[in-house]
Amino acid sequence: MIRQIIRSVTAGALYAAAGIWLAGCGMVNDDLQPCTVSYNMKFVYDYNMLYADAFPSSNVPVYVWGFDADGNLAWSGSDTHEALSKSGFSMPIDIEPGTYEFVAWCGLVQDDPFRLATYIPASKEELEVTLTTMKGSDGISYSDTDLPPLYHGYIEPTEFISNPVGNVRQDVTMHLMKDTKTVRVMLQHLDGSPIEQRDFSTVIMDNNSHLAWNNDVLPASEFEYRPWFVNYGQVVMPGSRGSRATTSVATLLFELTTSRLMADHDAVLAIHRNWDDRDVVRIPLIDYLLLVKGHYNERMSDQEYLDRMDEFNIVFFIDRNSNWYTASGILINNWTVVPPQNEGI
Repeated sequence: MIRQIIRSVTAGALYAAAGIWLAGCGMVNDDLQPCTVSYNMKFVYDYNMLYADAFPSSNVPVYVWGFDADGNLAWSGSDTHEALSKSGFSMPIDIEPGTYEFVAWCGLVQDDPFRLATYIPASKEELEVTLTTMKGSDGISYSDTDLPPLYHGYIEPTEFISNPVGNVRQDVTMHLMKDTKTVRVMLQHLDGSPIEQRDFSTVIMDNNSHLAWNNDVLPASEFEYRPWFVNYGQVVMPGSRGSRATTSVATLLFELTTSRLMADHDAVLAIHRNWDDRDVVRIPLIDYLLLVKGHYNERMSDQEYLDRMDEFNIVFFIDRNSNWYTASGILINNWTVVPPQNEGI
């Protein structure tokens, strides 16, 4: 008897740890209701720099596919953000007991620049997403769209149980990763002289337009991300302490949105001076973004840092000749980085 009690307590603890709840039921005793099985999926987006769940504010629709042990599509589900953001909501999973893995793409909408290969896949490998690009008159492919947020999630093969003499409720959690990144590039004239919008342009060159079912970036042709927003402004800077003098600084802001940034890619950020057709800035973007990783978490891998951070703000200082004044460094997310002074531009 004692051994039976120990086995029952141990099994209960294991079920609780797996998110499984059991309750008494059965067909023998008329006082008991028939046993039920309930499988549910929750969504969490805490793979960010705050380590806090930001899914309720993500405002994205959700698509999920479940595949059985043989790799065949067994179930698919979708819902709107309005339903998913309600407190305590979880998506019911209508499957038979067994072992399943799940792939999620969240944020896909009609006429989205991100295109899913198929919504009815025969296998998980078919769940590839491609960023649609355009081709300019110069023959260069580009994206100049404020890309909507795109999230990916995956649940490894998980056993879903049943119990002939107990109700079962089993919950699983889909942890999401945000793939889209906002990159803001700002130019500041040190001497306060104006910057004409027509004087400069900026691009990010990468080949990250094709995402696999597991969120890996697949080989693709290089293309350009071009700004979807450009804004000229004047910033008034206060003088030194005790001084009433102020300084007016001219700024030019470019805002771009990219697909997933990869630590092993050779993405390039270039700022072009249009009147003489010359790049005044040309840097390996990923290398520079990673220069400030240590201010957040040195133990974090390069790829984890790029995946958790979804906004990058970069400020370059321009001298009186409209060249990059490297001695003043670069501001990356408000951290100052001074590049080597003999670096080629």
